[in-house]
Amino acid sequence: MENIHMQSVIKAGAAAAGVAILLGLVSLIPFLGQVVAICLVCGGFLIPVGAGIAYGYFAPGEEDMTTSAIGGALSGGASGLILGVFSGLSSAVGTAFSSNIGDALASGTAATLLCVCGFGLSGLVFGAIGGVIWPMIQNQRK
Repeated sequence: MENIHMQSVIKAGAAAAGVAILLGLVSLIPFLGQVVAICLVCGGFLIPVGAGIAYGYFAPGEEDMTTSAIGGALSGGASGLILGVFSGLSSAVGTAFSSNIGDALASGTAATLLCVCGFGLSGLVFGAIGGVIWPMIQNQRK
């Protein structure tokens, strides 16, 4: 655990969270919301995988598979949490336009919790997968 480069975890998590935030903000635009919803579904696993790969890229030196998987899981989990928050909030905003505020608040809270838990846990798993992919890429680059 002491071999994990936390600055790289923060960089990779922040970069992937930035992509998640951008997708979340664009999904709030009414006429683009349907198209971006597909991107958010695909982003549910591609963003954390990218965060795991980015951890290995940002980490100094050669990463072994275990360290890269743990660092990738941390950065992927962070990006998954941010993606879950924005997915839940965008569904709450969409519900608010179609029903009264009480129903929107209740369904938005439930949707946000489900999205945070789902994307957060899947972010850990897919981030670890991205972290495992990085040493293979690193060996091909040599």
